[in-house]
Amino acid sequence: MRELGELILERNHKKIYRHDGVITKVFDHEHYHDSDVLKEAMNQAYARECGLPVPQVYEVFSVGSNLAISSEEIVGKTLLQLRKEFPENEKKYISLLIKIQMELLNHRCDTIKLPKLKDKLNDYISHSGLEYTTRYELHMRLERMPNHLKLCHGDLSFHNIILREDGSYGILDWAHATRGNTSGDASLTYLQFILEDDQKGAEIYLKEFCKKTGIEPSYVNEWISVVSATKLCTVKDEKKRALLEKFINVVEY
Repeated sequence: MRELGELILERNHKKIYRHDGVITKVFDHEHYHDSDVLKEAMNQAYARECGLPVPQVYEVFSVGSNLAISSEEIVGKTLLQLRKEFPENEKKYISLLIKIQMELLNHRCDTIKLPKLKDKLNDYISHSGLEYTTRYELHMRLERMPNHLKLCHGDLSFHNIILREDGSYGILDWAHATRGNTSGDASLTYLQFILEDDQKGAEIYLKEFCKKTGIEPSYVNEWISVVSATKLCTVKDEKKRALLEKFINVVEY
């Protein structure tokens, strides 16, 4: 059996190891289909092909009954680690996150290598467990949203941006990448702040994102109401679920 190295993180039914400049992410087969793992590896490889600062994928292989992805190690600290060490710099780190997000969204992605954001959100809504009438309203609301072909990370937040000592950075975790709408991607990042109990950071992010992109906050808010339903599939904490349902119930802005 190959050497995986030091276990450095365990979350969301994944174990992440470090060994000799290689990061290996092992996916629990009871929670991830093989196709999920292969799609994440393909998304990451595609993002790198676009010229983005993304770790090179080395291999997809089996670890017992699980699949694993091995990638290049990006040496540095995540923005989440830096925010904890230097909380007074939170606004600076949010500005950097937005800068990186805008660079991603500047890429037009009309290839079938990535799924459409709307298709992915519609599927999540269908499996959200909400009442039929609510699901129908959310599907209709989503359908009215403009169709864009921007490269959307889908999960961009402090924990998956690594900053090197020289100021360059790497972008991790491409499982949720899609082609879609700028405001849709922003709403996903906003909700990451909310679900990590950082209401202050969420509001700073939304204000700064809208200021730098010229997008009206009300438009992002409408996306937030739709995207909140998609998070119900994975969020188990009752307090957070209640907050998501509150966002969902806001129909008009």
